[in-house]
Parts: sequence; C-alpha cells; structure tokens
Amino acid sequence: MMKMATIKVLIVDDDTIVRRGLRATVDWEKFGMTVVADAPNGKRGWEEFLNHQPDIVITDIVMPEEDGLEFSRKIKAHAPKTKILLLSCHKDFEYAQEGLKLGASGYLLKTVFDDQELNHFLTTFQKEILETPKKVDTDFSGFQECFLLWLSGYKNDFEQQLDELFSDKWKWMNDPYFAYFVQNMPPSGQEIFYQSTKFVALTFGTNLTYFFIDESFHHEFLAHLTETRVAHPDLNWIHAGPLSGKEEWMKSVRGFHHAQRKEGLLHHYPMVILQAVEYIVRNLSNPMTVSDIAEEVGMSRSHLSTLFKKKMGDSIHSFIEKKRLQLSKQLLKGSSVNIQEIGEQIGIQDAKYFSKWFKRCTGFPPSYYRIQQKDDEQLTK
Repeated sequence: MMKMATIKVLIVDDDTIVRRGLRATVDWEKFGMTVVADAPNGKRGWEEFLNHQPDIVITDIVMPEEDGLEFSRKIKAHAPKTKILLLSCHKDFEYAQEGLKLGASGYLLKTVFDDQELNHFLTTFQKEILETPKKVDTDFSGFQECFLLWLSGYKNDFEQQLDELFSDKWKWMNDPYFAYFVQNMPPSGQEIFYQSTKFVALTFGTNLTYFFIDESFHHEFLAHLTETRVAHPDLNWIHAGPLSGKEEWMKSVRGFHHAQRKEGLLHHYPMVILQAVEYIVRNLSNPMTVSDIAEEVGMSRSHLSTLFKKKMGDSIHSFIEKKRLQLSKQLLKGSSVNIQEIGEQIGIQDAKYFSKWFKRCTGFPPSYYRIQQKDDEQLTK
C-alpha cells in the first residue's frame, strides 16, 4: 500500500515541557502527521517555518522576543492556507480572539488541556488538508537561505535550483509571465491567487513578497492591488513584464530586492535603475566601471550617474562599496566560508588587502567580526 503523504507540523512554545509533551504524547502518525520542528518563540518559529513550510502550526500566544499573534500574522501573509492552532491561558482570552481574527483555526486552553479537543482539531485539519489540492509549491527546504545569499551576490548553486524548477514546477514561466514585488500585502489580499494555478509567491521578512503570475492574470491582479490599496494605503508594489524564462526572472528579482533595501516606495524606481542594481550585484566579484554599467542598461554615463544618485541616494561607486561590505558581513556571520573566498566574492583577490579594507570600513578585522557575531547569536538563544 502506498504511504499517505505526511502532513508537517511545527510547535512553538516558550515552555520546553509543553513542546516535549506535545511531541511525545500525541499519536501524530494516526493523523498522517509528523512534527518537523519546534521553537521557543515566534522569532525562532518563523525561521523554522521558512525552512520547513509546515501545513499546521501550533503556537503559544504569549512568548518572549515575538509573540504568537505577530507570528501568526506573518504566517498568514506568507501562506494563507496554513492551519494555526493557538495555545492560550485564561487571561489570554482577548488575545486568542484576536488570533482568530487573524485567521487562526481555533485555540486550546493550556490550563484545562483537553486531548479530545486537540484530536478534533487534528482530525479536521487532516481532512481539510488532504481534500484541498495545493496550488503553491511549498517544498523550499534550504531555498530561503540559498536565495538570500544569491540575492546578495554570493555565487552558490541557486541557479542550478532554478534550472530544475524551470524545467518542472515552474516551466509555465518559460512562457510570458509578470513579476511583482509587493510590500505590506494583507493576508486577505493573496486569496485572489487561488483562482489561478499559474502563480508562485515567495515571502521574506514580515511584509515583502515576490509574486510571479501568468500573463493572462496580470490585468486582474493589478486591478486587485489598486482596489486593495484603498483600504491599505501602506500597500506598495512594482512590477515587470511580460517576461519569459529564468534569465529574466533573475534580473527582475535582483533589481526589485536591492532597490527595496533603500526603503523607498517601490514604484518610484525606474526600471533602468533596477537593471543597474541587478548588474552591480551580479558582478560584485568582478571589476566594473560606471561606463560598463551604463552600457549594460543603455544610458549615457553622466545621465545614469545623475539618475542613480537621485533615486538611490548614493553614487554608483558608494553603492558598490556598500553592497560589497553587506555581502562580506553576511558571509562572515552566516557561513563558514574562509576569508580568502569572501574577498574573492567581492572582487578582492588578496586576503590581506581584504582584511585591511574590511577593518577600514567597520573598525574591526573580519576574523574578530565573525567571532563577535557568533557570540551575539549565542547570547540571544
């Protein structure tokens, strides 16, 4: 007999006993479920959520660092179909009611925990999940970290992962599609996508989402965004298209991401600036001049320099230096890549010169910065 597909569960609670108890005492296999991870607060829970993309999240409401309500809000913005079950104390009743308004399926009182009530929720979730076809690919284990490093200019195997996606699950994007980068999309705003099978949504942080939609759905989605913005004035977006294939996907994503880091309104960035940013990030490991960038985007050197400074707030040279420093810090903090390779990734071939450059920019040698970041991370755990 073919084994039934496993439903993934994430447990988030600051009480270790509660987490261990739920893992050990519930017959998860009975419901076709497995606990893929647990976490002590919403901040760590969000990391586990992005890593495992669970179908069900069981979370406490009151937790340090990030509470269950903010955690639930992020989940629903990223994956509206995720089932959320809140754990609450009597004094948290109003919070539980707020959680239901955010889209949680229900709550359990920890003070009078009822196994039958939990079993009822799990049975309901199992039925709903198995009967509802998934229209969004959620198999992104390791995808987030790889994607973010690639966006910052690090050369990894992300493009190979894209090759696989574009030859299989994303092959519809070899035909015309549109790319959107949206800030502050309310959870209800994503429901329109369940009218179409040809879309992909990738969310990062608490309020930034990349949407890729079939060309035929573009006008309907644009009208939906415009209408939604009336009730949500902080909603903002930029789009590009029609596009086709992996190469145009990469250019649009890189341009959107790095323009947004300036924290301006996305629609204020001309596409030529996004293209220039994309070129810079893609070539951080290589020598480049303003003339090279201007030729790439089809604009005169002087015009591009003036427009770039006006829109980005930095000269092109300063922007390049900042991106190189940003990538260096990210690699020192989040990877075990050695100093020599980090220098090569940002176009500095000599490790000694890289160390001097990094110290001049930050006040610390790279080895000290790496140790300091790891110590800070341990303190927060």
